[in-house]
Amino acid sequence: MIKKVVLKGRVQGVGCRGYCAKYARKFLIHGSASNLYDGSVQLIIDVNDEEIFKRYINALITNPEGYYFWGNINDVSISSYSGKTDGDYNF
Repeated sequence: MIKKVVLKGRVQGVGCRGYCAKYARKFLIHGSASNLYDGSVQLIIDVNDEEIFKRYINALITNPEGYYFWGNINDVSISSYSGKTDGDYNF
């Protein structure tokens, strides 16, 4: 299944896409991250296990590994997606 996730908060110019990629690698998830014109970051995530996806999203919010990230995520919206998983920053 492919999910579209939009992260809002202070997420551009603060290492958010790399931060999301680090957690994706930890959970063996593939996808992409792109900056959007409204200041948010869009993730396109390709994952077959709903539980892994939930753990990934929780890790992005709580940062249990303490990965360096200069910003903050205030809001997360999740929706189904059909299309290419390519973006500005592929992982």
